[in-house]
Amino acid sequence: MVDYMNTDGSFGDMSGAPESVSALVGSKGFKSVEALAIGYQTEVAYKGTVAEKLNIPETVTDEMAHTMRTRLGRPENPDGYDFGDAAKTFKPEVLSGIKGLAHAQGLNPTQATAVVNQILEIANIQVASEEAATAAVEAALKEKHGDKYDTYMEEAFNVSEALGITPTLDKLGLNRNPEVIEMLHRMNSKLDEATLKAAGGGPVDPKTIDEKIKAVTENPAYSDRMHVDHHAMMAEFKNLLAQKHNQAG
Repeated sequence: MVDYMNTDGSFGDMSGAPESVSALVGSKGFKSVEALAIGYQTEVAYKGTVAEKLNIPETVTDEMAHTMRTRLGRPENPDGYDFGDAAKTFKPEVLSGIKGLAHAQGLNPTQATAVVNQILEIANIQVASEEAATAAVEAALKEKHGDKYDTYMEEAFNVSEALGITPTLDKLGLNRNPEVIEMLHRMNSKLDEATLKAAGGGPVDPKTIDEKIKAVTENPAYSDRMHVDHHAMMAEFKNLLAQKHNQAG
């Protein structure tokens, strides 16, 4: 009988036992060879039961993976996802892409909706940050130019229209950039009134402007801050107001 094992099969001083045996007995708390044997038998039986219940094969085919994902709640096809009102925020092609990605990754509706909500939360934070930055810029311009602010902005807008760069400035979010406004205003003094009118296509009928303003304010993108075209609509609205004010003056 070895030094670390008593004649009745119980363990004694394990200092003389092989390291693997000493570690196993110490970590599991086995008191005897019998306890060690029972522990082993229990583990083997448990593993066999789990494997039998799960019935996990060694090789998983695409068809088997599809079946498992379906049983876990994934819709039969991407159109099976319903994101409710959140879906209205995305363009159809973007929404289709999100659904396709969620389906390819095997997400169930709850998981896919959580992803969409996270995207919207991040977008809301970004929109709020952009709006705060825009408001700060506008406040700085008003403070600098005081009661001449409206005239100053109209002149800058007229120059951008004359040069045909208004859509580009709107797209890049530079239509309220202080440096761009200052640059356009400096250019205003270098362009005579005839040039501006010729390039801008002449005066615009105020009635036509009112109709355009009405169309913009009735567009869903105007009131929906999360709409992909919201910024473009707001820029168009401000531009139309500037035109109307300029014509009225």
